[in-house]
Amino acid sequence: MRLTTVDAQSSAGAIASAEAEFGRRTEVSEVAIRSEVSNRTYDAVSELNRTDGLLELNSAYQLERNGFGLDALIDYDSTLTSEVATSGFVQVNKRRTSLFAAPSWTYSLTDRASLEFGANYTDVTYEDVGEIPLYNYRMSGGSIGGTYLWSERTQLFSQLTFDRYEADQVGTSSDTIGLLVGGAYAISERLSLTALVGPRLATSETPSPLGGTETQDSTGVLVDLSVEKRFNVGKLELSGSQALLPSSNGDLASTTSAGLDLDYPIGARWSLLVGADAYRNRNPDGEESINDRDYVSLEPRLRHQLGDWWQLDLGYRVRYQKYTEQQESAFSNAVFLNLGYTPAPR
Repeated sequence: MRLTTVDAQSSAGAIASAEAEFGRRTEVSEVAIRSEVSNRTYDAVSELNRTDGLLELNSAYQLERNGFGLDALIDYDSTLTSEVATSGFVQVNKRRTSLFAAPSWTYSLTDRASLEFGANYTDVTYEDVGEIPLYNYRMSGGSIGGTYLWSERTQLFSQLTFDRYEADQVGTSSDTIGLLVGGAYAISERLSLTALVGPRLATSETPSPLGGTETQDSTGVLVDLSVEKRFNVGKLELSGSQALLPSSNGDLASTTSAGLDLDYPIGARWSLLVGADAYRNRNPDGEESINDRDYVSLEPRLRHQLGDWWQLDLGYRVRYQKYTEQQESAFSNAVFLNLGYTPAPR
């Protein structure tokens, strides 16, 4: 249950979730609102019971040459799931509140070229963590980029980014500058590739034992790759990235990640779904840390469409986590039977 080798526990459980989406689209504007509530109850480990919720907004407004957008998210969840990509502290059930906002502006220079300006702000807080090394943090930044339509199949991108990370409880902060260049290429009508790569420079400040602050610089590479293959029904998506992610450890985490999502029909009413994620977290400066770890998750599912609105899934999930400074690795196995109801949109 907790991805730990100490006092490992198993349990049967039940998950109930509901999701609603609302939207409005005109010739020049689009607004979408998504809300979700989920409740998890476990038989043998009741301290892991929890209710999570989120509210998400995506909006866009297009004029002749100017386009404006705003994305926002309020996420109230648990550290049992929120720390998977960074710290891996998924052993205790503590509440986390995450606020996110990202306005953007796009200006069309010509029919082929455009400029994009964006900003983002993230605020994450934890409740009642006590001695657990989970620290509130903020992440803010901005970006400026350009897009050029080289041909019907090829788009070129460039982007300059700046991000500032702050964890006031431990007195640490980091500034990161990155430059990304790349493009998107439609190999065929159903197969496309997107790739961005470039250098980054990070400057971090940490409290000194003797008073004052210590400053340290680190360099690295930013990578963002994705491949999408579309079928008549369903699709395959592959992704990979190298980036500095905000972390509850009180510092940025140099994270290498890979992902796979497959939705493949194997009959009139049957589908195979596979989800996989892998993360490698390291210190940005390359020095060994107690937070260095590797994580892998694989979840194949077999789906049967019971009717137009009902579906039944049988799934299996295996997870692996290993901290470099610990001798033992943790495994988690789970079997799911999911019944879903998705009414037709109105």
